[in-house]
Amino acid sequence: MVDAAHQEFARRLALFSINVYEKLSAQKPGENIVFSPFSIQTCAAMARIGADGETATQLDHGLGLVSSDADQIAHSFNQVLAAYQNSQVLRIANKIFVMEGYPLRQEFDQLLTKEFLSAAQSVNFAQSAQAAATINGWVEQRTNHLIKDLVPASALDSDSRLVLVNAIHFKGSWQHQFPKHATRPETFYLDAARSIQVPMMGLKEWFRYADLPALEASVLELPYKDSDLSMLIVLPNSKTGLSSLEEKLRAMTLSLITKELQETEVVVKLPKFKAEFQVELTDIFQQLGMSKMFTDQAEFGKMLQSPEPLKVSAIIHKAFIDVNEEGTEAATATGIVERDFVSFEEPIEFLADHPFIYALIHEEDLPLFWGSVVRLEENDSVSSEHDEL
Repeated sequence: MVDAAHQEFARRLALFSINVYEKLSAQKPGENIVFSPFSIQTCAAMARIGADGETATQLDHGLGLVSSDADQIAHSFNQVLAAYQNSQVLRIANKIFVMEGYPLRQEFDQLLTKEFLSAAQSVNFAQSAQAAATINGWVEQRTNHLIKDLVPASALDSDSRLVLVNAIHFKGSWQHQFPKHATRPETFYLDAARSIQVPMMGLKEWFRYADLPALEASVLELPYKDSDLSMLIVLPNSKTGLSSLEEKLRAMTLSLITKELQETEVVVKLPKFKAEFQVELTDIFQQLGMSKMFTDQAEFGKMLQSPEPLKVSAIIHKAFIDVNEEGTEAATATGIVERDFVSFEEPIEFLADHPFIYALIHEEDLPLFWGSVVRLEENDSVSSEHDEL
């Protein structure tokens, strides 16, 4: 991808990430959120390739696509999808399932196969249990059996016509792993009044770090081994500063944030956390101005061989993340590469003891995952004196 084109693609995806995150946060207050903006955008863009008229225009604007030209849209996604086609670290599964008896146009199917690396598939939604088994079997196989039972049979029926499925699973090892012996119970502040004891990992190492007054937050980048992926953690200065940070992030792109990062010796305290998050995205898409695709007036004339009414019945998304000492999801621990730096200054402390936002990013600015940690499980039933307030 040409640098300028990549940057514009990443900038638009980051804005889409924040838009979706805002809606999900409002829909599920107090929950840890994790989703893949790239996976959602990719899957919806596959449907956009088959759309025209107002349906296409709404998708172009709502998704923040780089172009209104189908070939250019498809090619912009191919750059990233191709990079992870055979990855053992990141598994992306996107597919369009269409009702049997609705033959697809050859040009549409060829573009999906060539650029999105995923052909559409016909199923009989009327046989809901069998259709769900077909979809779930495909997702499970594509994610190396890590994501199962994505679509419940109850989500499908004889009226279903078009189901967009996207699932993503990431399994990476930190470039600098946290020593297990350094993990100990420490306080995590849920809000101004409540706190709990959680397993807090600890490590002193050189990382890219920045203090950003414009965000009233500090930012830490934790790179993954043997990849161009890293986790960016944005920690508000205030223990109750998450909602203010969410608003400020609208005005500062990921690329601007990562440009500010400097190699710094940092004492990191980060809680272990895991989140599994499944959501049906129809409401979110409608709130973002993409509503026609779900109605009987939806225009998907470029998808089918003959003009027939076709609308999206469901957009089902599932993401899973598990952050521990070795990395994200369990991975085999191997030797740690040490870097030789000499510092005469006190290391910076990055203490993630209150709600924060994180993004798992590709090449510094393209968000593959986006999430927040707002609550954690109590560690060993140790409770804070504030808990009952």
